[in-house]
Amino acid sequence: MSQMTWTYIGDDGDQHKIGLFHGDNTGHLLIYCDARIVVIDFNVLTSRNYSFFIDDELCDLEVEEKDGKFSYGFKVDEVTDTPRNRGRAKMVREEVRQTLVVGLIFLLIILLIVWLVFRFNS
Repeated sequence: MSQMTWTYIGDDGDQHKIGLFHGDNTGHLLIYCDARIVVIDFNVLTSRNYSFFIDDELCDLEVEEKDGKFSYGFKVDEVTDTPRNRGRAKMVREEVRQTLVVGLIFLLIILLIVWLVFRFNS
């Protein structure tokens, strides 16, 4: 039986233990988060993906079969349209806008200094 565990740390600092059990012969799969079962699937003998929420964060767990051997991966989904990801994208847009404004102000100050140096040194 294959077993894997991951630790997800939320924004509030809480640690969540994510784990899975996957039967070698039967393919029966159990995914849990902390002490709560989130997925039970039977006869998982090919590659599959499972999605579930931890608080308001969408997480993906991938079961990949290659040459009769399984590998497992866990990641936070930052692409799918969820309220959390919309907020994350809005924050990134705001940071880009602020960076452009500060860069433009800095460029204008440099151009003003260069113009003043050439104007009064001629």
